[in-house]
Order: sequence, then C-alpha cells, then structure tokens
Amino acid sequence: METGLNQLKSELDDLDCEMIEEVEKRISEAGEIEPRNYNSWKNLIHYLTLRNADRRDLQLSLHNAGLSALSNSESHVRFQLQAIQRRLGKSYAHKDLATCTYPFAKAILEENVNRLFGQQKSKSHHVMVTLDGQNGTNAEEIADFMKRGMRIARINLAHDSEQDWLAIIQAIRQAEQMNNGSCKIYMDLAGPKIRTQFLGMQVDESALKIDKGGCFYLTDDAEGLDQSKLVMISPTETSILPFLKKGERVLIDDGKIQGIIERKISDFRVEVRVTHIFKKKPTVKPGKGINFPDSKLKIDPLTDYDLKVLPFAVKHADLIGYSFVNRPKDLAHLMEEMRKISEEIPPAILKIETALAVTNLPALLIEGMKMPFVGVMIARGDLAVEVGFERMSEVQDEILWICEAAHVPVIWATQVMESLHKSGLATRAEITDASKATLAECIMINKGAHTAAVLESLAEIAKRMEGHRDKKRYTFRALSIAQRFLSKKSGPL
Repeated sequence: METGLNQLKSELDDLDCEMIEEVEKRISEAGEIEPRNYNSWKNLIHYLTLRNADRRDLQLSLHNAGLSALSNSESHVRFQLQAIQRRLGKSYAHKDLATCTYPFAKAILEENVNRLFGQQKSKSHHVMVTLDGQNGTNAEEIADFMKRGMRIARINLAHDSEQDWLAIIQAIRQAEQMNNGSCKIYMDLAGPKIRTQFLGMQVDESALKIDKGGCFYLTDDAEGLDQSKLVMISPTETSILPFLKKGERVLIDDGKIQGIIERKISDFRVEVRVTHIFKKKPTVKPGKGINFPDSKLKIDPLTDYDLKVLPFAVKHADLIGYSFVNRPKDLAHLMEEMRKISEEIPPAILKIETALAVTNLPALLIEGMKMPFVGVMIARGDLAVEVGFERMSEVQDEILWICEAAHVPVIWATQVMESLHKSGLATRAEITDASKATLAECIMINKGAHTAAVLESLAEIAKRMEGHRDKKRYTFRALSIAQRFLSKKSGPL
C-alpha cells in the first residue's frame, strides 16, 4: 500500500510541475489579460494541462485511495491537486499555494454571471427569450414573461429594422417599470450566414432536383455550364470558394443534403458529389444554409451589414452576440470596431457554432479575458451540423468544462423545449435536454406561441435540478425516495 501511495505522490508531483511549466511558457500573454481575469486565465491553463493526457488510471488510483479523483475540479484544478497532496503528507509554503480556490472560483463566476445576465434574488437560472417585431412589442406580455423568469431579451439583428428594434426596446423598458425589475438586452450580429442561391436561368426556380450519386456545382457564375441540365448553387458568401478543397464535405439544409467535393475546377468553382439525402423530396431550395465542416474558411465573421448595425447595438445592447467567430483575431477585430464607436462597450458573447470555433475555444477565451467580461453561447443549430449530430453531446460537455475552468458563463441555446414552445406539448426527450441545459448559467429559448408555458417548465426543472447539482458536481440533498423507504418498517407498497 505504501508503495502505491508513493507512486501516487510522484504522479501528482509530476502533474503539478507540468501545470507550473505550462503557465511559465505562456506568461508573456498574461500581461494582456484583464487583471481580474488573471487567476481564471491561470486556472484555464492548469485545466488544459490536466486534460492534455489520459488521466483515467490516475483517477482510479485516487479513488481507490479514498481521495478526490479530480473529476469535479474544473474551476480550481491546481488547488484541488494540492489539497490531495496535503492529505498525502506534502507541505507547502504559503507563497506556493494555488490562489484559485474553490470559494474564489465560485465567487468570480457568480460575479461574471451577475454582470452579464443580471442579479437574481434566487439561485434560479437565467433565461433569455427571443423577441421580434411580432412578439416583442406588447409590454404587458413581456412583463408577464419577466414574472415567469425571463431575465434577458434577445434581439436578432439579422431580421427586422432599427425601427422594429427600437419598438421592442421601448416595450421592454415599459415592462421593467410594470414589474419594478430589470431585463438585459442581448443583440445578435448576423454574421456571414452562408446560404444557397441559384444562378443564370435557374435563378427564379423555387427548387432544383438533385440525385444521390449525382453532382452539383458551387460557383459564382454559370458561364460555360449547361444550365438546362446541371444544378448550379452560388453561396451567398462567394469569398469562401477559394478555400474549398477536394475531399471536403458540403452540408446543405442542416445536413439534410450531404456531399463531398469531388473536383476543384477553379478558385471559384467546385464540383460536389451528393452522398446522402435525408428528406422526402430530393430537391435543394434557395435560402438554405450551407456548412463546410472540414474547410478552413478564412472569412471575416464581421460582415459589412454587421458593421452597419454595430453602432445601434453598441448604443442599446447590454450584450452583443458574435456569430460565427472562429479565431482570436476575429474577436480582436470586433473589439476594435466597437471602440471606434464608444469608449463604453458591451461585453461580447462568443457564439460557438463551427468546428473551428470549438478547436480554437481556449484561444478565444484567452482573447476574451483581455476584456473585463466575456461569455459563450453553445449555438447548437449550426454547431450540430458542423461537428456531427453523434458528437454533439460530447462537444457540449467539452465546451461547458473548458468554460467552467475559465470561469466564463455559458448560454445553452437552440431548440430548447421547441415542441412545447410551438405546439404546447413537450416531448420526453426535450425535458431531459432542458435538464441538461441547467448545467449552463443561462438558457435561451426561441420565439413560439407558448413562451409562458416554456418559462414555467424551465423554472420547475431548474428548481428541481439545482437541489441535486451544482454545475456537474452532484450534491446530496435529502432524497425523497430514501426517506420514504427508510420511514416504513414494512416492505414495498
């Protein structure tokens, strides 16, 4: 047993040294980090070091020794490691103790949540509700949403006009007065949403027939192609065409049509072979989204349209959602453009909706830590198409873990209780999904006819889950099943 404990001590010492070394390697970037985020930056590096190798054998050894297995230590990982070492007899000078303790991590995350989403009297999760010109101008209805738990109103700047947005803001302010409360305003930049459009003699068609095994062309013009026989699709952002390569996947309409680039004819024309069609009618329609999960698209997520509406967003929004952000320089560009408009700028919410954004998440968070506050949205619509539906659950968890290590609040978005929202009746699966959503600090719902019912259900689910779980750390609230069983002297009913 003593040999086993000595081996365990040695492994923990090695891991501790790795964490220190990784921070030292990157200490030059720490000078740009907002001072209040320094400990969060350091803890993120510590956590990434922990997850840089397979630690399952170490965890099992810790568990067998009756010690913490590090599995719930995202927010304070080196402090937890040192706590284990102290249990094993190691002593530390005060200056060598990790500064990111569990109470500190909990306090800094709470401060970040309150700043981004607003303070709440209860522990309940924050809920964001999407409003538009149709459902967002009735102050009494918005006041009712606030009573039922809405704390943030979302305005999608890809739709409607400044006049419509102002009408929504005015209704929100009236609702605040009715409720004697406050509601944050979140505005989504549209970003370069890549959609299908037709060319040449096909431009006015409502749909074009495609066949599994057949081909279509992604191109910026129809010249030289047989327009009577070939399907020609022009992405709305033709600047992406030069970055496409042979063998990369092309997904259309949320992955209902899947293909692979068979031939690159020129910088602005590729031939795509259709590999799968997951819809009753084998057609492609204009205005459908296109995803390129394997391609490294070097386009600016801040479009000309975004720059046009950015002054309005900076003036009126409490939070700005950055769509299709992929690289740290993308975030730096947004910050630069906002500072041209005003010295006082709202915090950015990084919308993680591409495979590249997932890969670059640590670097994006570190760039975000140069500002006092930053948040993340798991934008599951495009993200699921990009990473694959089978991987979506795993990717969601990874984003939550890494953001917890950085003490960055997360918004869980897309299709939350969508059946209930649209039809008034929830499915069993979406109730379970809503339960999982409570791992995030904020839950976003889209627009629908039954918003009040969704808010009530989310409040009930959150209340129940919060008694059992703090982030992914399960807590031992009294369990009614146990109480009922132990209070009866006889057997089952």
